[in-house]
Amino acid sequence: MLAGGVIAAAALGLGGGVASADEVPIWLVPGVDAGPLLDPTIGAPTAVLAPVYGLLTELAG
Repeated sequence: MLAGGVIAAAALGLGGGVASADEVPIWLVPGVDAGPLLDPTIGAPTAVLAPVYGLLTELAG
């Protein structure tokens, strides 16, 4: 049972990760990929919060 868990964890570790996150489609409904439409909005939270992060970094020293 332990060997099966190790094999499963290794298989999941090889198949996932940051590099494969770009290729995951965003399904609007089954068969319709909304990824190209939503792609420009993915970086929006980072861009909006960048000034707040900079201010907190300056205040923290």
